[in-house]
Amino acid sequence: MRTTRWVALSGVSLALLAMPVHAQQVLPQPVDDGVELEDPTAPIVGEPIVVTGSRIVRRDYTAESPITTVDEEFIQNAGPATLEQSLNALPQFQATQGSQTSAIAGGSGGRANANLRGLGSERTLILFDGRRLQPSDTSGAIDLNTVPSALISSVEVITGGASAVYGSDAIAGVVNFKFDNRFRGLELEGDVGISGMGDAATYSAAATYGGSLADDRARVFVSGSYLERDTASQNSRAFFDNQDGTSSPTSGLIIQSGSNPFGFGRASSVAAFRNLFTNTYGTAIPGVSSSYAVNSDGTIIGRDGGLNLRDTATTGYIVADGVVRQRSLSDSTVQLPIKRYTAFARGEFDVTSTITAYAQVNYATYKARQQSASGVLQSVVAPIQIPVSNPFITPDLRILLNARPIPTAPISYYFTGTRIGRLEVEEDYDVYQGLVGFRGSLGDNLQFDLYATHGRTRSDSTTFNQISRSRFNQVVSAPDGGASLCAGGYDPFGFARASQACSDYLTFDTVDTSIFEQTVVQGNLTGSLFALPAGTVGFAVGAEYRRNAYEARIDPRRSPTPTSVPGVTTSPEALGTSGAFSSGGDVSVAEIYGELLVPIFDGFEANLAYRYSDYDTIGGVHTYKAGANWTPLDGFTLRGGYSRAIRAPSLGNLYSPRAGAIGIIGRASAGGGDPCDVTGAARSGQVSGVDPARVRALCIAQGVPLALVDGYTYSGSANAAFRIGNPDLQEETADSYTIGAVLQPAFMSGVFDQFSSSIDYYNIKVDDAIGYLTSPIALNQCFNFSGQNPNYDPGNANCRLITRDASGLLAEIAEPLFNLASYQTSGIDFQLDASIRLGRGARVFLNSAVTYVIDYKIQSTASDPVFDYAGTVGNTQIDGFSSTHPAWKHVTTLGLASDTGSLSLRWRYIGEQENSTIVTDPATTATGVPAVSYFDLVGRLIVDDSFEFRAGVNNLFDKQPPEFGGRSVTPTSAYDVIGRRFFIGATARF
Repeated sequence: MRTTRWVALSGVSLALLAMPVHAQQVLPQPVDDGVELEDPTAPIVGEPIVVTGSRIVRRDYTAESPITTVDEEFIQNAGPATLEQSLNALPQFQATQGSQTSAIAGGSGGRANANLRGLGSERTLILFDGRRLQPSDTSGAIDLNTVPSALISSVEVITGGASAVYGSDAIAGVVNFKFDNRFRGLELEGDVGISGMGDAATYSAAATYGGSLADDRARVFVSGSYLERDTASQNSRAFFDNQDGTSSPTSGLIIQSGSNPFGFGRASSVAAFRNLFTNTYGTAIPGVSSSYAVNSDGTIIGRDGGLNLRDTATTGYIVADGVVRQRSLSDSTVQLPIKRYTAFARGEFDVTSTITAYAQVNYATYKARQQSASGVLQSVVAPIQIPVSNPFITPDLRILLNARPIPTAPISYYFTGTRIGRLEVEEDYDVYQGLVGFRGSLGDNLQFDLYATHGRTRSDSTTFNQISRSRFNQVVSAPDGGASLCAGGYDPFGFARASQACSDYLTFDTVDTSIFEQTVVQGNLTGSLFALPAGTVGFAVGAEYRRNAYEARIDPRRSPTPTSVPGVTTSPEALGTSGAFSSGGDVSVAEIYGELLVPIFDGFEANLAYRYSDYDTIGGVHTYKAGANWTPLDGFTLRGGYSRAIRAPSLGNLYSPRAGAIGIIGRASAGGGDPCDVTGAARSGQVSGVDPARVRALCIAQGVPLALVDGYTYSGSANAAFRIGNPDLQEETADSYTIGAVLQPAFMSGVFDQFSSSIDYYNIKVDDAIGYLTSPIALNQCFNFSGQNPNYDPGNANCRLITRDASGLLAEIAEPLFNLASYQTSGIDFQLDASIRLGRGARVFLNSAVTYVIDYKIQSTASDPVFDYAGTVGNTQIDGFSSTHPAWKHVTTLGLASDTGSLSLRWRYIGEQENSTIVTDPATTATGVPAVSYFDLVGRLIVDDSFEFRAGVNNLFDKQPPEFGGRSVTPTSAYDVIGRRFFIGATARF
């Protein structure tokens, strides 16, 4: 099947048309002669429009905020893809969870989000035709999978706060998907794509109908779509050839729980242990903090240095960063598989000549399923204790155990569960939203719009092949190794797969369900107030009621044993999880707003807006904005503004249940890791202002045994963490400033068929930002990396978040949710659209959108220093996932177009980035990533008015991603790990 697809695609002339990225500006007024406008987003003269960021109907296309518009062809030219993959090509967006994100590794579970300016998807407000969509998760973020893309005429993106106009969440800006209510007829669209490796196949199809009845008094729009995305093999890609194994403890690894055979047990037993390594194995003796694994022949391995490592083909063990790790012997996917269906219907009826009734339904359902590459189940909440009576303990392992101070003590055990069953997660989403409303005119100068909408999202997360804690303990504690419970029993130190009977006995499936509901009732009144010498004053006023509710139903098969934390379990039945109970809550708000558009003098107008919001959780809040446009000369416009925006705590911020997470702390060899690690920067005196001797003392105070502290290492790059909602959170506030200029000089018309350019400065500062105090931040602040704990006090608030086990290893780190101090980002956007006619209808066009990030600052708490991460990679504090913050990013398209089609080359550029460690440790030698360029080529053939054919190749030169975070590791949200991809598509209209 794959061969057939490859042959079919390779015979196509491949090209990519990245249609113009338009800056929404003061556009030249065209002659109303029926000629199609060069800018497909520009309105016809005299047609009332609403510019995103305002509710006032206008007769021109002026906006005081920087607005970028892309059309449906720009979206199409990503091939069969989800909307976020198209939007992430724009430099204003930072890639977050997406198609290359594992659901198992804390990823999106198939959701597709938009993340403006890297401030987090929850701070980007998503609208469909100016109205809120149904939220998809507890953060309130919108899943772009639910947007009916076939009926999108354009997408408008504004930068800066817009809460005065739209309410909460519009801190970074707004993305508005505009509905094409002019659509008439039937349109069929289909696309198919595949990677150069013959996998990652993606298919999409859509059917859309728009028609009118009763002399156009009634109008109907119906659309349905289907998208299926297959897996892509990790093992078939050269980039992953050097993967250095898992970052967690590996199968068969024994942690000595505070004791070590070297120098502590009975003299004869210690001598036997030393003789085992020095004489039998012929290696050095493992250090005092080493832990151990078992070879396939029963001999043991000193994990630090890989002493006596054997038979790597069977075990999958390798030595990386000086320690034994385990490579997965199973393949994995680098593209999250998904199958999605959407349906949309809208009806409009002119009740009278001035009043129109309308109704709309939007529905989406999809599944995303992924299988773990290695099935790592690190038991950190309550480590598995294997008794010394286990019959699978090998003779050499028995020598090791006997050398301990208490030879009969059980073994604390961390393991990989792949041999029992590969962990799989399936996310199943059902999202619907219904809307009814009336709009119309009240006289010549007033228009109204009144509507109500209700939506519901249900998410079922099924985890297959969870390992039962109680049954696993029964099997490993049984005198016969569990053979009486399941065929063959289970050898925890071996490498052969468990029997099917044991796999069935030890595993079970869990289902967690989340339900989100949103109800909105809104009324708007717009029109003209009175005339001034420079024009008429426009206004908009309105009121809104909004209620969001959330319910989390955690699988009941988890242990119900309560602890001091209400609703939390410490011993969940699913091994390797932290446990949680069901949770829920709701938030409601009533709002009023007003907006004015005031022409001060000819060519100069001001836009003012104010909103008051009364929440049942945080009380009353105020938001406002002021902006202006000034055109002193034809073809030259200055614009700018200020806004105050807010984001109320989301349902997840307030009520999400305690849940396990993965704390990414990096490795000691790369400047991160556990500060107690003797090979790391803190213990070796490489961190400016940090006293290694006092770090050592703090490590001992935290629980690293005195006998182990001077040989202590932590070879992982991640730790167990847990998170929980905080009902005492308050709102975030943001101040945004923008100022810019638009240049469309008339004298350029003699050279260019079309020419417009713009430059805009933005500055967004978020105070009281809601966020997690992440594991690396807790470790760095506890150990005084930036002066937060000058006395190296183990009772410091950050130190109290850290829990170690009996051997001193990191057991878990609490990542609490607080109103932190501030996030701030500023930068400059450049945009250029130009074309030159060549004759016979042909033209050459050049479009470019460039962003330069001046700063990207984070202050974790009010007493902490401010760190600027602009131009760095590695910091994930804002959303827990996005780690790339390039100073330069752009998308530039050069193409040739005519009435019969087009051919163009698109250049996507991500600038070089330093390692984020340099922000807190200027002397670090940790490396970042180089600049990366991707090129896409697409061709479009217009057969006639009713049929269009397109074909393209993305990542034309098969550019490989840069390594960061280890060998064969890269930030998969930002860089392409799939490689060259081909697609073909067609649109037919009837």
